[in-house]
Amino acid sequence: MTLYEIDAEILKCVDPETGEIIDPEALDALQMEREKKLENVALWVKDLRAEADAIGNEIKALTARKKAAEGKTERLKAWLAEALEGEVFKTSKVRVSYTHSTRLNVIDEQSVVNYIESHYTEPEEFLRFQMPEIRKDAVKAAIKDGAEIPGAYLEATESVVIK
Repeated sequence: MTLYEIDAEILKCVDPETGEIIDPEALDALQMEREKKLENVALWVKDLRAEADAIGNEIKALTARKKAAEGKTERLKAWLAEALEGEVFKTSKVRVSYTHSTRLNVIDEQSVVNYIESHYTEPEEFLRFQMPEIRKDAVKAAIKDGAEIPGAYLEATESVVIK
């Protein structure tokens, strides 16, 4: 029986006009069934939270392992590059070669920005302009301290806590 059905049956045990309990035994049984249903759902929430925590811990462990493997890969590639000194190495199972690319190194970011803004009519081609991000914790504290900030307000909420 669903919680909705249990609540409907509980209502049938009470006279709607007088509020008098018609069937106290059935009411007690239904209330016990309702309590058991609520307890089971709350326990299910606890189990799911524990499972989510375990998955989160496994993700952290796997992320650490991935980072270690990636670091070892880079060290071994550097070792190979040093050992081969630019020479191509090839066997029936593996081939080590090199690609050439160019990387930009910026040593003075502000100088680059100033130059682009003064020499190009469309600096957006070279620069990324980001919208300011609202620090909600600071705005919340300001409103709590009495500030009236248009477009923001505090709203009381309620959360279910299951332990």
